[in-house]
Amino acid sequence: MKRETIRTIFITIIIIIASVCLIRFFVIEPYRIPPGQMENSLLPGDRLWVDKWSFRWGNRTPQHRDIVIFELPPTLQPQSGSAEIAIARCIGLPGDTVKSAGGQLFINRKAIAQPPLILEAYLSPDSMKSRVDRIMRLHHSLFVEQGKINNNRLLFLSRYDHEKVRRELSADSLLYPVFLKRDNYEIILPTRNEPIAISPRNAQLLYHILSRYEGRNVTYENGKIYENGQALTSCRLKQNYYWVVGDNRAGMSDSRTFGVLPHSLLIGKGLWLGYSRNPDKPFWQSFRFDRFFKTQL
Repeated sequence: MKRETIRTIFITIIIIIASVCLIRFFVIEPYRIPPGQMENSLLPGDRLWVDKWSFRWGNRTPQHRDIVIFELPPTLQPQSGSAEIAIARCIGLPGDTVKSAGGQLFINRKAIAQPPLILEAYLSPDSMKSRVDRIMRLHHSLFVEQGKINNNRLLFLSRYDHEKVRRELSADSLLYPVFLKRDNYEIILPTRNEPIAISPRNAQLLYHILSRYEGRNVTYENGKIYENGQALTSCRLKQNYYWVVGDNRAGMSDSRTFGVLPHSLLIGKGLWLGYSRNPDKPFWQSFRFDRFFKTQL
């Protein structure tokens, strides 16, 4: 083989590898779904293709119900040094009033339908664990157990699974819905580059935004924000902020834990599933062919 031919092949391979790396870094990249954040909408083992261009370089913002991938805020990052990512659904945009109460979500005072397979909180007496779990296994119901409240187990399952199981229980008190404090909130999301009047109602929220994400040296005391010894009456923000919540309400890597999500931490928008395999099954039995190339997320 001639030296020129070898050189051409080598240069071609380098160009292909560099192109793939650039596309994955700037444009689109598959991500493996971390467990415990989006069941049942997305499952562990799903490979989600993510548009990385739009948010970081395309100057676009998420839309309601978009699935977004983002870096966790610095306060929640592990000490290992590698950035940990999370995934959730965007439910609040700049200027929105987001309210959650009694298991119902409101955006700008309008009730919003929840994802059909969302996992919600239920309590079940600890003494009835064997019976309740047996019935749920018979119905192949997916549930997540997350601690206890008094003498009751805190379980998360979909309304559909709850209804199936409830029919076979002797009393509703064996598995009944509960509304957790973290799922009851109301927030008005600020808008970038617009003057925001600071009041006791929003001062704490704005203080966290200014100090954590806007690089301002501010302090907070008695419902007021101070900078250079002076109380601020208004402020402007350099970037947009969003409210994101996972479809799996048992998960905690979302705005119910860390508050608003700044645009600077966004990685991209989920587009479709490339393929999916169940990590708990042998390789040759693990592929979920019904989820291949799924676009309805």
